[in-house]
Amino acid sequence: MSKKKVLIINQNIAEYRIPILNLLSEYYELTFLHTEPKKYGTKLKFKEKVVANINLPFFSFLKVNLHKYCNQFDVVISEANIRYLDRDMLIINPFRNYKWIGWGIGVSASYDKKFDQNNKFDCVRHFIFKKADANIFYSDYPVEKYISAGFSKESLFVANNTTEVFYDESVNYEKNSILFVGTLYKQKKIYELLKAYKEAAETVNDIMPLNIIGGGEEFENIKSWISQNKLEDKVSLLGPIFDQKLLAKYFRSAYACISPGQAGLSVLTSMGYGAPFVTVKDAITGGEIFNIKNGENGILYNNHSELPDIIKNIAERPDLYVEMGLKAREHYVKSRTPEQMAGAIRDAVDYVISK
Repeated sequence: MSKKKVLIINQNIAEYRIPILNLLSEYYELTFLHTEPKKYGTKLKFKEKVVANINLPFFSFLKVNLHKYCNQFDVVISEANIRYLDRDMLIINPFRNYKWIGWGIGVSASYDKKFDQNNKFDCVRHFIFKKADANIFYSDYPVEKYISAGFSKESLFVANNTTEVFYDESVNYEKNSILFVGTLYKQKKIYELLKAYKEAAETVNDIMPLNIIGGGEEFENIKSWISQNKLEDKVSLLGPIFDQKLLAKYFRSAYACISPGQAGLSVLTSMGYGAPFVTVKDAITGGEIFNIKNGENGILYNNHSELPDIIKNIAERPDLYVEMGLKAREHYVKSRTPEQMAGAIRDAVDYVISK
């Protein structure tokens, strides 16, 4: 039997998505339509098509006869974003012959707005994506909300957002540090972490070092801050690291990964490597924060004034964080691997094909 033809539409192919997409290509004849230059070559086990993107105020659309192109496929999966005018029109088109699946967070979220904070466009979002044949969410948070809005429960799927980790069981690492990983800009509250670490270091003898991995607009300012506060022997600003083995070493050597302002895919990376994730309860997130069970596999605190005490607690009771790290790793292995995410997407595809 020939494979069903599946098209995924997004603005770009995120590198962390490639393992999931490659897994899907084992079951479907997969094509990815995007707007950026090709750059991954033989890493991809699926076809890609690049088209231009046209941006308007609030809306954007692809410079291609999208309906004609989609007619070549059995199923189309696209990012569930109401700003993509051409995709919105095809979703509500009652005469399309191909099945359509929306895929995304399911609620409003961005780098400057809290998760599900802005719901003024919910009625528009629900009107459009109720016309899709199915919807896939990054977490189970939106499911009940969509059912309450009149969506069929059977048409809603959860492919928990995740990323691949490179965990070598044959190698052991000694826990010896605290970690921050991410682009260095103010929204991630990196200075809250630095100030909290400094406060903790002033009262805890031989506090464990803080490793900061990442580059960005605040890199030089952070470097100056570390020098001005005489923390060069405690805080290492390591810059971006792309070597997966080296990243694995830093994650697995960390008692905890702390990100005061954002809880995105680093939550899953940290858990996959056995480091509990520490963040504020209302951190910017795409739903990944819901993986954290406070005090069990990570820490969710109420406000930033609590962070110095958390860092002190890591230094004074490291055994607690080793145990949380083991539970974080267990959570990842049991329910958040790329194979499990790809499996949930397959469930949605098979559902719409069977309709």
